[in-house]
Formats: sequence, structure tokens, C-alpha cells
Amino acid sequence: MNNVHLYAFVAVVEQGSFRAAANFLHKTQSTISAAIASLEQEFEVQLLSRDAYRPELTPEGKVFYQEARITLEKMQGLKALGHQLASGIGPNLALTLSASCVQLQGLVQLQMFVEKHPEMHLSMSTEHLSGVLESLQSGKADIAISPNYGLGQEFEFVEIAKLKLVTVAAPHYLENQTQRIIPQAELKNRPQVLIEDSGSLHPIERLNVIPNGQRWTVNDYMIKQRLIVSGLAWSRLPYHMVEKELKEGSVEMIEVEDFASNVVLPIYLIRLKSNTSAIANSFWDYMIKEPSNKSSRLSV
Repeated sequence: MNNVHLYAFVAVVEQGSFRAAANFLHKTQSTISAAIASLEQEFEVQLLSRDAYRPELTPEGKVFYQEARITLEKMQGLKALGHQLASGIGPNLALTLSASCVQLQGLVQLQMFVEKHPEMHLSMSTEHLSGVLESLQSGKADIAISPNYGLGQEFEFVEIAKLKLVTVAAPHYLENQTQRIIPQAELKNRPQVLIEDSGSLHPIERLNVIPNGQRWTVNDYMIKQRLIVSGLAWSRLPYHMVEKELKEGSVEMIEVEDFASNVVLPIYLIRLKSNTSAIANSFWDYMIKEPSNKSSRLSV
């Protein structure tokens, strides 16, 4: 078995026929047929059924196909790394953070990893809501750090931190309100400022909103925070973004009727299961396995 055999087998499965696979790989159809036959003879197992008009995977073939796909993707990643090393260009690690999680003083382990890989080029970006996972799916990022914004079976993820969210308003914003739990009707005509989803394919449905209430949207947490501190709006914010203001008294926590006013969300390290970047895999392993990181994981 060699890579040529695996490429031929995967091409037949994904292109749907021997002829289409031959055209895709710029090979003769007989070459493709011989490659598949060689695999089946080597392992003494039938991978493709030829009974139908188009070749179909046997149960054994389905298992073999999944592993063959992973093997070829890893080989492609290794080949790319080899070219990088040969050209003197260090490997690139692309990270995307949910903007709600950005607290750089908590990224101690990232600093430690960078020190271990001085040749590495690091690129970081922030996204909102569905934009985080979209950055992984589009190949813009290798790894993301974010709450759960629709994690599916194509993703691998592990919890690395907690994020505390609190609902806040300026002290004078509800100065005539004396009830401990504020009725939603009291806030219906007061702007709830929300972060705009940076994703475009599968926007996140808004769950923590006042039904039929007034809403403002912004694309930056600092703008959101300033609107609240200025007494123009109310909303939830990560606790670390208003901790200083809460101590100073420029904002205060409020509890709203039938509303998740104060919650703690798990923060995950996330990647696609098909990720093949060697440096990204090293970073992943370092974040979740390095013993010295147990007391210094991301703090938000």
C-alpha cells in the first residue's frame, strides 16, 4: 500500500465512479482499477461493491475510507510543514477568540507555548457568536477559544475555563424601580444592547433578549460597555469587563424577571476533527496535557 493507492481509493469514493476518479487524478481508468484491486488483495477484504451502477462502499470500506482520508490529510499537512521548514519560514498558528473571552493577562499558557516555539508565526483574531466556528470551517483559524455557539460532530472541544456573565445598568438607569427583581415589562422600552453576530452562514438565534423589546446592536464590546456605563442601555457583559466599574459604582448588577441575569458559561478549546496542522496539534496538546498548565489555564 502506498499513497497512490489511497488517493485512488478516496477519489473513487468521493467522485462516484472509476472514470470520474481517473479524470480527477489525471490517470487512466485501468490505473485506478489496479490501485483499488491492489488494496483489496493486500488486505484480503472487499472495499468497494461493484454490483450497482456506481461503486459503493462495503461496511469494511466505510471504515477504511475514514482512516484513509485522515491519513492523506495528515500527509498533506506534513508535506506543507516540510516546505515551510525548507524555505526557512516557521509554522503558522492561527487562533480565533470569542471577543467575550479576550483577557490577555489570562493567556499565560500561550506565552509559555510561544517561548517554546520561537520560530512560530502567530496570528490571532476575534469573532462574535457564530463567526467563531465559521472561522474554523473556512480555514481562517486552526483553533478557537469560545463558549458553545453551536458545536457539532465535526468539532473536537475541551473545557478550559469559565466565563461569568452579569446583567448590568448604570445606577440611575432604573432609579424609579424599587423591586428587587425587575419585571420584563419595565425594560421593554429601554434599549438592550447586543453584540452583532460576525458570522454570515448560520447566525445564532437570540435567546437572552426581552421579547418584542427595544434592541441596539454593536460590533464591539467596548462600545457596548460604554453605552451601559453612560446610562443609555442595559445588557449582559462578561464580569471581567465591568469588574472595575462595579467596584467604583458606575454600574450595578440587576436581576430581571424570567431572564438569565447572572450565569457562568464553560469556555472551550475548539478545533475541527480534520485539522492537520502540526503546530496547531502541538498547541492543543500543550493546552490540555501540559502538567504545568493545570494552575495557569485561561482565566476569564
